[in-house]
Amino acid sequence: MDTSRLVKVLVGLAFTSVASGALALDFEADGIPYVQYGDGQSYSLPISQFIDGCEGPGCDYYVKSTPGEIKDLTVLGTGSSGVPVTTNTTGMDGAYETPSGVSGEAFFSTPTFTDPDDANDDNVNNDYAQSWDASLTSLQSFLNGEEMIFFFNNNQQNSLGAAAQTLAAWAQLWITDDLGNLVGEVYEFTNNNEPYNLVSQGGGGVVNGDVTTYSSGVLDPLTNNPDGDGTDGDTDYVLSGGQICLSNAFLPVPCDGSEAFGPFNHNLGADEVAYAIIFPELNDALAGLFAGGLDLSDYTLHVDFRLGCDPFLYNDDGTGDICTGSTLGFGKSLNNGFEQLFIGTRETVTQVPEPGSLALVALGLLGFGLFGRRSRRVADA
Repeated sequence: MDTSRLVKVLVGLAFTSVASGALALDFEADGIPYVQYGDGQSYSLPISQFIDGCEGPGCDYYVKSTPGEIKDLTVLGTGSSGVPVTTNTTGMDGAYETPSGVSGEAFFSTPTFTDPDDANDDNVNNDYAQSWDASLTSLQSFLNGEEMIFFFNNNQQNSLGAAAQTLAAWAQLWITDDLGNLVGEVYEFTNNNEPYNLVSQGGGGVVNGDVTTYSSGVLDPLTNNPDGDGTDGDTDYVLSGGQICLSNAFLPVPCDGSEAFGPFNHNLGADEVAYAIIFPELNDALAGLFAGGLDLSDYTLHVDFRLGCDPFLYNDDGTGDICTGSTLGFGKSLNNGFEQLFIGTRETVTQVPEPGSLALVALGLLGFGLFGRRSRRVADA
């Protein structure tokens, strides 16, 4: 058989598959577990790649986040300083400037950092200084019928040990009408006052939990703050980062030597996304508003997000034991900078393999006689 011709056919088929719009990031269809944090479903992208059987650039669950990759997405926070990464479409705030290096800033929050007002957000109703804001007219245009997904980079220092790789994260999201009235509920990404620890080691969050069972009960989000009295167990902040291991059923377990797969690192830096977070109830509320024949320019989405060791809770400059994790094992403080939070969809973050990669795939198929069963790489424990 003419091998070169077969390679061309296989590469052509690969391109056809990509062009046909095969759905990437289809977490439910691919059996990817998530952790429920309040109203949010948090998906680990390193674990998603492993379960999907494809790891690295070009794979469905490998999401790049360099400035060039996210410049056409909706960026809420970034350490990048150049446009268009810091400037979103008309009707949205620009990106907040998150700490961009080892600057001594151990905490970021939208209420305490400078609001990214620019000419693009002049027609946003209720453009609050405490939150990132977007007109639903602009948001609908950006989403283009797709589901809204938040993506987050964990960019802590690896060289300082396991405790320094983690940080604390919290967010609340809500919609207002033209008069500033709350529309629906306030949606939270929260640890819900559970222990600040990995979900596999008794921390907050529920594996494959039901988000409809959680309600924030918040009526005035502009005055709402994460709860706490400065102790480890009493906090609303979610532990982000760290290493997770899996059982044979692909569920999180402690990395104590008995795990089947792992550990999986989540401190991946600024160029690769660690987590995808979906708020199903918020997406349903948006879909209802989009389809309701309303004047969407009257409505605004607000996002208040906070990263690091909150001085409001701990009266700490970020260097104390509870913030660095030197006694608890899991740090809260920002220690490196350039964390990023941005909005995309399954369609807008889909990775298309380079032609050379597709040719290698074709050759690999030949090597397996075209009938080789896809293998799954088992990570070293």
